[in-house]
Amino acid sequence: MTTAARRGILAIATFVILLAVGATFALVLPEEELRRWAGALEQASFAPVTDAERAERDTAMAWVARVLLVLAALWLVIGMLAARTRLVRRPGAAAARSTWLSSTRPWRARESTLGMLPLDRRLTFGVPAALLVGTSVVQASFLALTELVITLLGWGVVAIVLRLLAGRRSPWPVFAAAGGALVGRCTIMLGAMSVAGPGGFWDTVWANAVTRTAYVALVFALFVWVFVAAGWALVTQLQRPARAAAVG
Repeated sequence: MTTAARRGILAIATFVILLAVGATFALVLPEEELRRWAGALEQASFAPVTDAERAERDTAMAWVARVLLVLAALWLVIGMLAARTRLVRRPGAAAARSTWLSSTRPWRARESTLGMLPLDRRLTFGVPAALLVGTSVVQASFLALTELVITLLGWGVVAIVLRLLAGRRSPWPVFAAAGGALVGRCTIMLGAMSVAGPGGFWDTVWANAVTRTAYVALVFALFVWVFVAAGWALVTQLQRPARAAAVG
């Protein structure tokens, strides 16, 4: 068995374990605790507005979520197909390919960023960051701004820590791995909110035991995978000589 095959099996096994842990949380934790964990911005759904205003806001947010979901899905599809088509020559396609490849096979993160133009390198960080902001805003329904700022600051701290850990090595492989996983997580969250908005989410997706378990399992697994993929890419970078890694 080749090294790449062993790494692939390890990655799949790790993600399956994370899914199982997330599903266990969904089945074991009390619903009140689970609701608090599943949405740090849940209180936005209970803001002091009338039922009509809440329904109108949820409808608007559901459409915003659908637009963002299409954009996120397009980014993922371009990332999957770019290496096999002429798309890779288009501006931004190399960045999409890098985030997809780095998040699904983080041991290839450095390889995926080699030869990238400055624009593509910025997009490996900028697109996931913008999608995170958009997803958080939709989840908050433009309410609960304090919790929204705290969430975004928390992810900002994660980005700064990853950059500091990279040291003299290039941070782009690490950003690509973490960003790709973050895009996957945002896609799942947007898909759930696109059904009936962030408020209606609790009456549709969350009300059904099967969809609730699947949602919690996926969101939990992808949340942890952000750090697993980033750590894997970082270790690969740190194992290389500092001078060579800085060039990459």
